[in-house]
Amino acid sequence: MENVTLYNGDCVEVLGSLCDTHKGLVDCIITDPPYNISRETNFSSMASASRNGMDFGEWDKDFDITQFISYASPLLKENGNMVIFNAWENLGDIKRVCEENHIFVKRCLVLNKSNPAPFNRDRMFVNDVEFALWGVKNSRGNPTGWTFNRQDVFEKCCIPATVQSSELHPTMKDVNVILKLVKILTNEDDLVLDCFMGSGTTGVACKILQRRFIGIELDKHYFEIASDRLSKSVQMELFN
Repeated sequence: MENVTLYNGDCVEVLGSLCDTHKGLVDCIITDPPYNISRETNFSSMASASRNGMDFGEWDKDFDITQFISYASPLLKENGNMVIFNAWENLGDIKRVCEENHIFVKRCLVLNKSNPAPFNRDRMFVNDVEFALWGVKNSRGNPTGWTFNRQDVFEKCCIPATVQSSELHPTMKDVNVILKLVKILTNEDDLVLDCFMGSGTTGVACKILQRRFIGIELDKHYFEIASDRLSKSVQMELFN
């Protein structure tokens, strides 16, 4: 298989087709699906932001947050790792559907943002955290022997993060966070899947750390951004 394979299409449809060729072959899934938190507000973002308030775009509205999990689970190896970023409001539903599909949640990870957007700071606590669930796939309900390459004396659930520029994507993840997760949860030459690739940050981390990568993105604009970021010095297949 090539180092990087990118699909521009609907996540569920692509995952369904991948089951024919990649069932049980993915070592780790790291993905950041829409949160369904976009809404109109009467306050603005920082002057440097390319969006207003909490409206991230139509892609973050009326989305089925858990549907993809039942399609992604068959692709994951036994005792393979899975990380799903999302809003705190959705974590219970995601955990329930993960465990219905043999992905057993081990920890809730917390990204501690050093530069949060000061929305409505005179009336509310500033939202300087973001969340992810980490789980392990096991069809027998007893995960054992999953990959965990500890990088420090101990790995804390609270991970320092920086809010990224929205120039490439309005909810772009800090590549240093993704690099940390890829180092800990995978080994060199492992296959990593991102079902909601966005601007390709997970792929960039995999390229740096010599992991193979499959990325799926529905939006043509962000797909092209990801393709451009990953096209430098890496073998890549593109599917429209």
